[in-house]
Amino acid sequence: MRVRKFPRFEVYGLLWVTRKCEAKISSLLMDEFDIPKDTIQRGMHLTAYYARRPLPELILGSWPVNFSADAKETRFMVLAPGGENPRPDLIPSHRSVGIRLTWRNQAIREMLKYRRELYQKETESVVRNRKPTTDWANAFGARHYQPHIKLLKPGSGIDHDLTKIGETFRSSIPQIDFGKFEVQIKARR
Repeated sequence: MRVRKFPRFEVYGLLWVTRKCEAKISSLLMDEFDIPKDTIQRGMHLTAYYARRPLPELILGSWPVNFSADAKETRFMVLAPGGENPRPDLIPSHRSVGIRLTWRNQAIREMLKYRRELYQKETESVVRNRKPTTDWANAFGARHYQPHIKLLKPGSGIDHDLTKIGETFRSSIPQIDFGKFEVQIKARR
């Protein structure tokens, strides 16, 4: 058994959905689709950046932001590798479900601004033998970056066909509002 002498760091750059917008989304999911309240994600956010090592000159904290994602340019997906494409082995009601922003979404430009602010701090010692993070590739975690917001936890009872809920969502929620950008570190042993 290998013993770690130092904690494992995780750096997050999070764009938080406003509470007002989160409440609208939650109401829609409960009222239109009978999704239990305890399976709806609280603290909805988009992870703009993730790393497993501390970054030099990183400033922790939160800052107000004010921009929106166009809900018409979102797609529901199962939050699993390859979950953007329907597969019989990925049962949405048994997994986490979210929405991903398409590359045409008006929020992509703003989101990338915050993502770049963090990945440009990666150094050789941070990345080591990995390829550095770019706008659409990650040095840590999934190789291909897909901006997404988790909406549902496993056990939601959501229909297997996510296009139905996606159509209703896009016609009922015109935009997803972001109100805060936060940079945080979690250290784990």
